[in-house]
Amino acid sequence: MTTRTPKIERAIVMLDQSAGELREENGTLLGLDLWPEARTALLAARANKLDVTLVAPTSLDHAAIASLSDWAGGIKVAPVSEALRFGDGRRRITGLSRQAPATALVSADRKLRGEAHRAGLYPAPHIALLPMMMQGGSPEAVRIVGPRETLQRLGLREDVIPMHFQPANGKDWALIALVSADVPLLAAMNRVEVSRLPYEPTTEDLVWARIDEDSEEVRKALSQRTILHAEAGQVLIALGPDEDAQALHVHGSHGHSELLVPDPNLLRPANRYSEASDSIDLSALPEGILEPIVRNEAERNTIRMLRPRCSAVTASYENDLDRYTGVASLDADGSLISRHSAHADNKRAEAALLADLEAIGYCAYRHDFTHAGQTHSNIIADLPGAGVLRVKPEILECYLRILRDTPLPIPPDQWKREMQELADTDRFQEMVFEDLSDAELRLRVEKLFRLHPWYPWWKKPCPIAGYGSDLVVVGCHLDSTAGFEPGYSPATDPAPGRDDDGSGVAAVLSLARHLWPLRGKLTHTVRFCFFNAEESGLVGSKAYAAKMKSLNAPIRAVICMDMIGYNSDPNRLFEIHAGYTDPAIRDLSIPLADRLANAAASQGALAPAQIYLGTSWNGAPDRTLYDGAINRSDHAAFHQQGYGAVLVSEDFFANLGAEPTADPNPNYHREADTSVDLDYARSIVCTARQAIVDLAL
Repeated sequence: MTTRTPKIERAIVMLDQSAGELREENGTLLGLDLWPEARTALLAARANKLDVTLVAPTSLDHAAIASLSDWAGGIKVAPVSEALRFGDGRRRITGLSRQAPATALVSADRKLRGEAHRAGLYPAPHIALLPMMMQGGSPEAVRIVGPRETLQRLGLREDVIPMHFQPANGKDWALIALVSADVPLLAAMNRVEVSRLPYEPTTEDLVWARIDEDSEEVRKALSQRTILHAEAGQVLIALGPDEDAQALHVHGSHGHSELLVPDPNLLRPANRYSEASDSIDLSALPEGILEPIVRNEAERNTIRMLRPRCSAVTASYENDLDRYTGVASLDADGSLISRHSAHADNKRAEAALLADLEAIGYCAYRHDFTHAGQTHSNIIADLPGAGVLRVKPEILECYLRILRDTPLPIPPDQWKREMQELADTDRFQEMVFEDLSDAELRLRVEKLFRLHPWYPWWKKPCPIAGYGSDLVVVGCHLDSTAGFEPGYSPATDPAPGRDDDGSGVAAVLSLARHLWPLRGKLTHTVRFCFFNAEESGLVGSKAYAAKMKSLNAPIRAVICMDMIGYNSDPNRLFEIHAGYTDPAIRDLSIPLADRLANAAASQGALAPAQIYLGTSWNGAPDRTLYDGAINRSDHAAFHQQGYGAVLVSEDFFANLGAEPTADPNPNYHREADTSVDLDYARSIVCTARQAIVDLAL
């Protein structure tokens, strides 16, 4: 079904989650971060004299945007208002006509790709496909089955863009990928099985639809779809430019869809720990730039031993829960109706989370991503860790002043004058070369200062984490759905989602409030993440985890909380999901599950944790073989990138015969999801608090 692409002569590349992002601070443009694979593709385009425009989704000053050409390796950068026009009820690409050269439109958003296709352009879902298209190639979707090691080698090739990787049977693995036309032949030479997937990757997206029971409704929904591949518990289908996941009308008992996205880094090993250590050789670094962190071990031990009362940890829990689930007013416009990503109130929830976090004292910020024609945001806030080293505060402040006070680009002679203030050492001044561009000079300085783009150090209110500070990610999803309701309309209908996942939103906010006094006292950074569009296929967390992997971020642990509030009996059972299809990633997650289980046991307010260790979503109720939450909540996005991660939830999945009957929320994905056992949910939050602090110390 792949549309053949001529050798393209021009490309319009959207700066979205698959390519990079702008550095902005209070309306001021401070630079551009391109993911490594995007930079590689753009450099290849420039070397081949391809006419490329990088389109930035911003309303900032056009001249400032144009100045980012240096940051993009000489590629033209334009704001979206110049590159894409709106008129006659549809989007139009400027500068194109019937006689225009063959033009590619690269975007993660299938709706925009569909519009581009109708306008006569050649769409692509990821910038890593650009070199293939420059040669006149078209991406083909395939499923390759064979030995794991063979597929991993194939998945690291430049002409193979992985989308999904998991066991296929008892011994083989399956790789779903976008490939060039000659890869199937190459795969056959490696004696692996290759099947083409009959969908259009230029305008459609692949989705796993979860199926946990055979019903007339499910059979009817699937009869209207082309099934590209089927496995126990899930089917692979394609969504067109004007569809969203809610259109599937197929729902699993937990999580009903998973969007598959092209990701060149999917099979690359993840970085889980910083390169810094307590024994780093300071003599190898420029004199006068960095200094060691002096640890207060007595204070650290006090924090380690501290067990605050749960009522203090969760003092704000009920108030936050009420505000984000429509019980109380969220803001000046009153109460929420729904947090679904297609509902207008989703934006209000984003803004309220930013405001709440900033009111606590955090530097909260957005991580934007595009999906189904809209831009959504994950909301992020950091409790920065001290690490083992830091840039001397006076030097860092001087650099930040230069960055913020001088419009882009800074002339080389001015750079030399300004940098004299940073550090008057021969070693430092040797790095200043007048023939380097502003962007190149800044990147050199940032590398020297250990300023990594996975931490927004350029934002003025953000305290900067020390060098050697890893990330402890604490997450939930901010959106909601009532997709089980007949005829549900996401854009208009109520979806309070008090348990799913208002209970998690209130949990992460409670932890952010409680842990704020520990700023500067922990070694590692605690990153609070509110992921958006989880109900649309884990879209927000996948975009974020892929960004972290691409930037080589050191993620030592991920703890997500999704549906921690429903409890209708006195058993107080709860679940910790460490299972994953890859046993190696599962094994990275087990210590996190054990840490949480031990924290719960020490508090004594919950039943012993049910730890799921399985590598399959089939096989209930044996938790050593089975985990029904595999690939069904935001922790999955980090599992897929190779990080240790766990999901904490209520007693949702099947229990062993000797245990009480499972206690899942009967109003899951319904308008009636309005009940939470506050004491039970608070006990889970306090369990998480203890594990998070231990991990960050």
